[in-house]
Amino acid sequence: MNGFSWPGGARAVVCVTIHMDGPAVEAGLGLAPLGINSCGRYSARRGVPRYLDMLARHGIPATFFMCGYDAELYPELMREVHAAGHEIAAHGYQHEGWDPGDGEPALLEKTHNILADVVGEAPVGWCSPSGRKSFRTLPTLKRLGYRYDASEKDDDLPYLATIDGQVQDDFVILPNNTVSLDDVPLYRQGQALPSEVLQSFLDELEVLRQGDGYIHLAVHPKASWGSGVPARARVVDRFLEEAARHPDIRFVTLRDLADHCLASPGSWREPRQ
Repeated sequence: MNGFSWPGGARAVVCVTIHMDGPAVEAGLGLAPLGINSCGRYSARRGVPRYLDMLARHGIPATFFMCGYDAELYPELMREVHAAGHEIAAHGYQHEGWDPGDGEPALLEKTHNILADVVGEAPVGWCSPSGRKSFRTLPTLKRLGYRYDASEKDDDLPYLATIDGQVQDDFVILPNNTVSLDDVPLYRQGQALPSEVLQSFLDELEVLRQGDGYIHLAVHPKASWGSGVPARARVVDRFLEEAARHPDIRFVTLRDLADHCLASPGSWREPRQ
């Protein structure tokens, strides 16, 4: 690919995204977050603190996707993440895996306001909970002042969003197709071992670093399926160690990557040259 560059002239960028997926997931399904349904509580009690320590040790900024419901339950944790220099982005109110219909704009605005009130800074990024979007989604996000959506899985590189039939110079899609998701595909459907997941992550790191250079690592710090428990968190730790070993890689938040892309929108138009 030609015609674009990464921040700081890097050969590749790594965007670490932490999808908290706390009790909001169970609440959205109408389940009490107890017993077998308490995996989301693990995120708040152990998973997120574990990742805050890991990121601080490596000196890496990350984007934390938070549900509004979880921010209401754990406002101090949200503020701790924000105070550590990480980006807070939106991820639904109760991790809606259904179509809210005409109520979607109100739900998006509700979570937007909760996150802004809790941390004192409005989110500018969003990732769909459960992969669900509708024709209402992007127009609402644009109205609320968002600059990127990280929900799509249709490209290897960022590209300008099309909203209401018009290509936008101030809104970018940051696909989350890489690195292979650590939750359902690997640890539930695939029943993979941590060692197998690590090798998969490292294989993707190398081919993406040598290729287009956009590396998006999405992890879920919950118990059950996800990377919250110690052995699985160690996989992420070792991935970050390996990525940091390469001097041509730069770690950036999605917000910073979006700002970089939107500073020269012509480089991210389709079709690419």
